[in-house]
Amino acid sequence: MRVLGPIASALVAALAISCSPQAAVTPRDAFRDLKEAFRASDAAALERQLSQDSRANIREAAALFSRMDDRQLAALSGKLGVPADRLKRLSVRDYCAIALAYDRERNVVRVATGQDIVGVNKKGNRAVIRVANGMDLPFVKEGPYWKFDMTLL
Repeated sequence: MRVLGPIASALVAALAISCSPQAAVTPRDAFRDLKEAFRASDAAALERQLSQDSRANIREAAALFSRMDDRQLAALSGKLGVPADRLKRLSVRDYCAIALAYDRERNVVRVATGQDIVGVNKKGNRAVIRVANGMDLPFVKEGPYWKFDMTLL
């Protein structure tokens, strides 16, 4: 019987961990996760924070890059510091990595996530978080989780 105590404790702990949320369950949690993705310059984490529509918009933009002529692609490649062949086959995560690295001081989302939250306006499956510099960041609920909706920026 003494063996069952530690085994039961381990099973309860494993169950609690496996049942913990895999993403943000409130708009504030989503903001915190977005802030951490920018702070860590973590493209995979940023990709996980994006709404489905945001990821779809990025895929559309990437498709446009792949159809650029060589001259346009070379100019964009030089501006972003990304090889042209990589731009032609840009994934959502690649796009996130570029967004995290390019023009850090002028990236409005990075600047906004560095601010304190001063208000949350939630209506149904949509929420807007206002930060101290006056910027509003939109979030959308997808299933049980809140995601950043960059389509409204």
